[in-house]
Amino acid sequence: MNRARGQDSAVPWLGAEDRRAEEDRSPLVKIPRGLYKFARRKPLGAFGGALVFLLFFLAVFGAGISVGPIRVPAVAPYHYNAYELGENRLEGPSRSHIMGTDQLGRDIFSRLVYGARISVFIGLGVFAISTLLSTSLTLVSAYYIRSVDLILQRLMEVVSFIPDLILLIALFSIYGATPVTLVLTVGVLGGVNTSRVLRSVIIGLRGLPYVEAAKSLGASDRRVITRHILPNVAFIIIVGATSAIAGAITIEAGLAIIGFGLSPSYPSWGNMMNASREFLRVAPHMAIFPGLMLALTIFGFRLLGDALRDVLDPRLRGRGR
Repeated sequence: MNRARGQDSAVPWLGAEDRRAEEDRSPLVKIPRGLYKFARRKPLGAFGGALVFLLFFLAVFGAGISVGPIRVPAVAPYHYNAYELGENRLEGPSRSHIMGTDQLGRDIFSRLVYGARISVFIGLGVFAISTLLSTSLTLVSAYYIRSVDLILQRLMEVVSFIPDLILLIALFSIYGATPVTLVLTVGVLGGVNTSRVLRSVIIGLRGLPYVEAAKSLGASDRRVITRHILPNVAFIIIVGATSAIAGAITIEAGLAIIGFGLSPSYPSWGNMMNASREFLRVAPHMAIFPGLMLALTIFGFRLLGDALRDVLDPRLRGRGR
């Protein structure tokens, strides 16, 4: 009887432990705890993540957004193309225009906010296309190294021999200098160029003992690829996302500066920097603020990518603690 009573009295305590364990496994608890741990271990990475979050915040909410009856007000005080002819031209930073105005009197801060949406669209689009292309082709190519790899690698070499700049200019002249054309072109070229690193890692993984053990137990090729190889290269894909997004934004700005960027009707950061070249002496703020925004964005992605590599790469775990 005493033993039974002791067991009954222990049941509520076990239930409390189970409830606490269940709360610890909840995403509402795990996500903030994981972010706090990441920020404590990698403060520079957390700073980079804050810059990236600011970019995405401006891209989503900068121009205003409506979700059903809910209307979120815009961060930008003006429309990106709003101006009054002959007024407020080349005005420096002031209370009404915190970053000044351009040669037409348009608010630079508002154009930067609208340009963030274009930069995020280009970066995420290039990352999605390049990652999907490089991951799918490389997994098949590196796993079936004798049969499929020879054909795919020759095709990738042919594509990689085409000069990127010449191909972009040719496609812009045919289909127009639009963000969609830029995303598709840079995404395909980026997927081909980044597949070589992923291929070398997968070739090394396919000969490891646990992969051979899965094959000997009768696991299909699809199961081996999805359950044993892909999870072990996921950190490369995640870290590569930061480089792909930053690289795509840099490509857009670089093309615009040399005069082969998007149509001037788009308020991209590269177009803003290109338009500022004629007014650097009288209105240097036209180049300073877009350049600073571009530099902070690339800097944030680089810091975040380095921190994610240190945290997610199994070969680097345990260092720098």
